[in-house]
Amino acid sequence: MPTEMLNECIGKEVTICVEGELSGFRATVLSVEENWIKVEEKAHIRLINGDMITQIYIQKKTK
Repeated sequence: MPTEMLNECIGKEVTICVEGELSGFRATVLSVEENWIKVEEKAHIRLINGDMITQIYIQKKTK
């Protein structure tokens, strides 16, 4: 996943799908450095290799 695209997600709550997992998980993107993404879930912080991300869903803001 390109770093430029990951940087657009900083501060947003997203659903991330990672290779090898059956479903995605919701988390807030805290930071992106090189090809690593740091996200915060309810109970913990996770570091993810950007190469392992298959999809990121960003919910549109509703009016």
